[in-house]
Amino acid sequence: MNNADEIIIRKTSSLCPKCSKKIPAELVESNGSIYMQKTCPEHGNFKILVSKHAWYYKGLTNFYFRVIPKKMKQNRFYIYLSNKCNLNCPICLLEPNQDKMPDMSLDEFSKVLKKNKSSRFYLYGAEPTLRNDIEDWIKLLKKSGNLVNMHTNGIKLDNYEFLSNLKNCGLDYVSVQFDGFNDEIYKKLRGKELLEIKLKALENLKRLNIQTGLNVTIAKGVNEDQIKPILDFAINNPYIKDVSFATLSHLGDAQKHFSEDDLLMPDALIDMVDQQMNGKISRKSIFLFQKFYYVLLSFLNVRRCYNFQHTALVRDGDSFVTFDKVFEFDKFEQKLDDYRNKVQENSFIAKLKFSFSLLKNILGSQFIKKIKCLPLNMLLPGNIRSPKMPSKLLLVSFGTVCDPYKYDAQISQYCGQGFVIKKDGQVTLSDSISGLTLENQSTH
Repeated sequence: MNNADEIIIRKTSSLCPKCSKKIPAELVESNGSIYMQKTCPEHGNFKILVSKHAWYYKGLTNFYFRVIPKKMKQNRFYIYLSNKCNLNCPICLLEPNQDKMPDMSLDEFSKVLKKNKSSRFYLYGAEPTLRNDIEDWIKLLKKSGNLVNMHTNGIKLDNYEFLSNLKNCGLDYVSVQFDGFNDEIYKKLRGKELLEIKLKALENLKRLNIQTGLNVTIAKGVNEDQIKPILDFAINNPYIKDVSFATLSHLGDAQKHFSEDDLLMPDALIDMVDQQMNGKISRKSIFLFQKFYYVLLSFLNVRRCYNFQHTALVRDGDSFVTFDKVFEFDKFEQKLDDYRNKVQENSFIAKLKFSFSLLKNILGSQFIKKIKCLPLNMLLPGNIRSPKMPSKLLLVSFGTVCDPYKYDAQISQYCGQGFVIKKDGQVTLSDSISGLTLENQSTH
């Protein structure tokens, strides 16, 4: 039963955090905030704060569900290379070093790769650099015309020769766990002091000019104050192309070391960045960029998860300006709304009108600055496109991985993740999978 001051804005399905059974859930507005409410017949009521800013959440979800394509051709896939890891992080989602599944062989994978070219493959695991044949994986993927991104804790990247060999094999991009500039943070989140080795790995990535992303896990009471230092560091190092801030999730080993009271939603990260950057990256700025981002996804027939929200910064010396300021999205917002209103009625006309509006925007004021920060090369056909991002551009995201507390089935249907999986002895490519599988639902 809802309270008198609660307004239901959306109904969905979720999971019981105690038994993981599928249960109904509601997104409700109350006193300017958004909550997810759900009841398990066995374990009772649960209420999760989703956003303190109802205008933001309602505005973006309305936009998102109207423009994100219902169907898409998957062209990015995550490959779980190994369950082995050289760390035992207290927050790990994957429960490494337990040999629950055998490592996938390169021969098994090569059979499905023949039919899937011009895609982006993400090598992850527990820790992919522990594969003795990691170079062979990269070579095979590059030979097949794919882009290769590796997710790593960075420990082995302190070896310059090892990293140089990976680059020579064709590695395009490296995403490194980096949780801050204080070893106390690493002791709490990763189990040991790692700052020195992380900085050495980043220095090697810089020397080799390898495109790099920083994957930052933000935990309540541990490293919330690291958002600004990490962004300042990234802005001053153009080889870093993206920073992904993600909140702790109640999965895997994190369930043993952290409680549900430690959980945050991406909305809380946006408040933190707004405060720490003194409003230079504002909630309104992110709101405008997200609308633009969703329209681009619609154009490209791509789906991405709502629980990862984005903005972009344009480097300007040792400072920056947000992407929406360069493109004057405050004046352009009506064109974004027009697209949302028309795309389901007539997709072709909506896209045509928006294309002209965007071209007019680009050709307007600050034309040179706009061109320098647009990743136009990524729009080329897969066989000739370059993975290089403009040196001026820094992408920033704020997200969370679904767990039984946060899971929203309607959002999960638009996950957009692809995975290479081994099922019934066969290696296949899947559009979207998860350990939180719901009947007739795609999860991530």
